[in-house]
Parts: sequence; structure tokens; C-alpha cells
Amino acid sequence: MAVNNHPTVNETTFHTQGPLPPTVEHLYVKRLSDAALERLINQRDYVALIGPRLSGKSSMLLRQWARLQESMLHVPVYISLGQFKDLPEDEWYGHLHRQIVRQTNGLVPEPPQPAEHALALQEEIIDALESELRGKVLVIMLDQVESTPPELGTGFFATLREMFTNRWMRPALQNLIVVLAGRFVPDELIKDPTISPFRVTEIVYLEDATLENITSLVSWLATEDRFLSLEVPARVFEWTEGDVYLTHKLCAGLARDIPQGPVLISDVDRAARRYLYEDDIFRKMWHQIKADPDISSLITKLLEHREPVRFTLLQRHIMVAWLEGAIRSDAAGYCVLHSLVHESVFYSMQRTQTQNGDSRPRRAHAMNLHEDESVLRDRYRLDHVLHPGLTSYVYRATDLQTGDKVAIKQLMVSRQLNEMAWHRFQRESDALKRLSHPNIVRLLDAFRDGDFEYIVMEYVYGGSLFERLNREGRLPLQQAIAIAQRLASALDHAHHRDIIHRDVKPSNTMLTPDLAPRLADFGVARLNYHTRVTLPHTVIGTTPYLSPEGCLGETIDARGDIWSLGVMLFEMLAGTLPFVGRTDELIARAILEEPPPDIRARRPDAPDEVVLVIEHMLAKSVSHRISSAREVYDRLQHALSKL
Repeated sequence: MAVNNHPTVNETTFHTQGPLPPTVEHLYVKRLSDAALERLINQRDYVALIGPRLSGKSSMLLRQWARLQESMLHVPVYISLGQFKDLPEDEWYGHLHRQIVRQTNGLVPEPPQPAEHALALQEEIIDALESELRGKVLVIMLDQVESTPPELGTGFFATLREMFTNRWMRPALQNLIVVLAGRFVPDELIKDPTISPFRVTEIVYLEDATLENITSLVSWLATEDRFLSLEVPARVFEWTEGDVYLTHKLCAGLARDIPQGPVLISDVDRAARRYLYEDDIFRKMWHQIKADPDISSLITKLLEHREPVRFTLLQRHIMVAWLEGAIRSDAAGYCVLHSLVHESVFYSMQRTQTQNGDSRPRRAHAMNLHEDESVLRDRYRLDHVLHPGLTSYVYRATDLQTGDKVAIKQLMVSRQLNEMAWHRFQRESDALKRLSHPNIVRLLDAFRDGDFEYIVMEYVYGGSLFERLNREGRLPLQQAIAIAQRLASALDHAHHRDIIHRDVKPSNTMLTPDLAPRLADFGVARLNYHTRVTLPHTVIGTTPYLSPEGCLGETIDARGDIWSLGVMLFEMLAGTLPFVGRTDELIARAILEEPPPDIRARRPDAPDEVVLVIEHMLAKSVSHRISSAREVYDRLQHALSKL
């Protein structure tokens, strides 16, 4: 659809710059933090409203300002400190003093000589509370706190802290409320280590919008001439993950592109690539990320999907990355990149930087998803990166012939550069061609396009079992057993075709919306009819799920897959792994030397038959372990029939 260069009336209702004006109050996304801020103001607390870049802090403050304007008790003042950032000290305090006075609606007269320093401002405020504002509650809301000049910050915030701690010595100060909003670390407001830190505020962290919030916002796209398909709000949320700014910008782009007629999910995908990927916010964000080695390392770790990182605002680099808007916490409390847009743009920026910084041809580059023409064989349009790797990338794509979503794996290295990676890619394709089972990801196509090899597979919408376990911990009893039973059936199908998976784990298990598992990633599978790719005594797999023989680098047969499935069943029931350690070496030692924990200690409702199956699947001796996936399937089926 062609871009309309003439903005429509509806386009202007979506707001992409500055706080929301009162004329578009219907587009305000009300979140839990709204209620928290309102409650704390009503309690006369000092409040720190902290949130990422362009997350809606100013709009939230102005809504509170408008609410308090209706009150006979409150005198609200809203000031953006960003407008004073280049002023010298005496002018900075003078402008702040005048702004406070002017917003009292004439209750406080204009000072002949405004305050020139922090203590003078404090006395002026106290004098006003004891005279002109007697019986009123002065609510001073200061936005963009991080723009306070460093040379003024310590004195200013130390004075605010003193005004709070002196509330009971100076009763007038009990009628003063201060709200500080912005992107800042509270303990860094007072930088002088000889002065107590600024710890007098109740903190409200601004969260992202929910799917319900985004659905309500996106619904305003609909007009008499334009209507939305039912899937559009969910697709917008899939792109933005509740980022309010990106959602407004995406909706504004859709309104521009489609002044009338239906808005389809394909339109959302097109608009996301066109309007979001090139936003200047990402350039600013990336500049800040690369300026801090700790943050840069964190983002690289998340881009490469290494080990999970706990989300905690107590660690400065995580806090600052969140304030920049680069990351968020997932439902399980781990760091993830803020949205699919952030992930795709950061991948592109990192690849560009690597290419510019080192001209040596280490590997091929992934497709440029900023361009609408990222279409393979005139059929598969690449939408965004699902998973990057050193030797391959996985994309979500659209089959333009059927309209279906598909997953496409792209080999990133040539055979000359990395023969082992090339062989494994070919092996995964060969394995999937031989497999046809409802609980194994289906192969749809395999081809070479230009310099790249591709595998096209079905796209599974429900995410991975790893993500579900991170969100929910342990699973309901019947659900966990049913997932393990179906995976046993998938392994039985593969084993009968001489294919050993060798990396059975939750992140290689996709879940459909109705929780049917799909076993994926046969990249390290052993095909008994193939030439050996792995060197002898090489450890293959992921340590927590490795069998004892796998830890020793010995050959893994079907019973190695059964051990891994036993670990997964234990984890689904208990919410924890049976063998843990701080390093891979310690985990391997536990696998080799320690007995499996008693599942009943963590899951008392586990049936006797399931407890026995787990014990037999996790037998350290291969000869004592269950020998076939079919036996696991049958025994779990029998256990399910009794529930």
C-alpha cells in the first residue's frame, strides 16, 4: 500500500512527541503506576516516579496536575527541569522559584528578588506555606530530574531531603509534597559521599502497558472509513511489547498508510519495519549502550541468547539499561530486550559496527530487515530475527503464497569457513526430511538462495517450554506429564529412524497455544546413516540436561535422549533442575556423582508411577536406564489415565 503524504485527521490523534495534550485524553494508557502515584500523593509522601526513556512519565504527571487542579485543598505545580539545564546557579534557582510562584494562581505574590540558592528557595517555600498557602497542600512535581546540572544536584537534592526530614520540626512542611520524575538512580542524586543519600521518597517504577491497554489504544484506529481485523491489536503488542511510545508511532503510521479500508496484520508488519526501525530513539539508545562496557556486555549477552540474567534494579548497569529503554523484565524476572523492534534494530547496529570495525570476512551477514524487499525466492518475506547465533540466524517470516507465518533458519558461514557448522546445518535439514510427527517441528522447504542455505519450518506460536518454565516455575501435574509423554512419542519416532537428538531441553521444545509440544533444533542430532561430524570424546548438548555418558564425551544413543527427557520431566514438576552447580564442571560432577533428588520432596502430589518412571529415566548406568522412548510413552500414558 502506498504511503499517504497527507496526514489524515485520525493520524494526528496519535501522539509521538511530548506529553499527551488534554484533547487526546482518550489515548492515555492508564497503568498500575497511575494508581500508586495517586495514592502516595494523597498520603502526602515524597515520590520518585522513575521510568525508561519516552515511557509516559510527563503525561502521568500532567494527569495528576489536572486532577489536583480540581481540588480546593491542593496547589499543584508542574515544572520540567530540562528547560533550565544550561542556566548558571543563581538563574537556575531564580527560574525555578518564579515557576513555582506563577503556578499558585496568584496565591503567592511574585518575589522582588527570587531565590539564588537552595537554602533561600527552602525558606521561600516555608514562608509561603506558613502565610499565603496556609491550609493548602503544595504539590511540586519536577520532571526530567536527570537534567539537573551536576554542580547543583548535591545541594538541591540534599535540601529537599532536609525539608522532608524536618517535617515534624517545621509543621508547615507537612503540607509540602515533592514528586521527582525522570530517568535517574535515586542513590546518585546526591553525589557527595559525605552527605547521606537521597532515600526519603517512595519509588514508583513505570511499567509497560498490558495487552489489554494496547488493545484499547489500538482500537482508536478504527473510524467510519477504516476498520481493524481482530488480530491487529495482538500483532501490535507482539511488535512493541507494551512500549507506549512505539505503539503510538506504529498506530500513527498505520493511520497515515491506510486512511480507509481494512487494517490487516500484514499492514502492521509493514508499518513496523517502515516507521519503527529507523526511529532516532534507537541511535541515542545505542550510543549510551556502547559508552558503558557493562551495559554493552549485557546487551550482547541478550542478543546472543546466552545464559539468563536476573533482572534487578539493584545492579547499576541493569538499572541504567532499563532507564535507557533497552531492556525490561520478563514474567519470570529475567532480563530481555525491550521488544522485537529493539532486538532487530540492535542486531543490525551490532552487525554494522562489527563490519565497520573489522574488515576481515569472518562470516556472512544476516538479511537487512529494515528493507521491505527482504524476500527470499519471491515467496518468503523475513519479518524479524527470532534467534541469532554464531553460525545461523532464525527468522520469523511470512509465506507470501499462503499467508502463513514460518520460521526460517539461515546458515551464516560457508563450508570453507566452518565445515562442521555446514555439516550440522545439512544434517538438521536431512533429519527433518525424514521425520513426520505431530510433536516434531515440520520441515516445509529447504533451498539455497545466493550465498546462503535456508531451512523453512512451521512457526509455532506459543513460545518455548523454557519461556513457560521461566514464567510459571513448575507446571500443573497433568500438563507436565502430558508434555513429557508427547515428547517421548516424538523421540520414539526419531529413534526408529536412526536419529538421536542429543540436545533435548526446554528451549528446544516449542509449545503451541494449546500446549502441544514440538521438538525442534536437530542441529546436533546424530544420524546413524551419516558420516561422523563430531570428533570422538566431544561433549555435545547442554550441560544440565546431559546424561552421565554425555558428560564424559562418550557416544550418546537413544538412552541419552531419555535421560534428558527425564531431567525435563523433573524440572516441569519441581520447578528446578535435579542437578545444579555454579559452573558447567560442577553441574557435570553432580550428574556423575550425586543421586537425583527425591521429586516427592518438591512435588508431593506426584503419582508413584511417575516417581518410578523418573528414577528409571535418570539411572546413571546406561544398562539400568529405560531403554526405549516407547516405554516412557506407555508408562506416562498409563499414569495419565489414572489422573
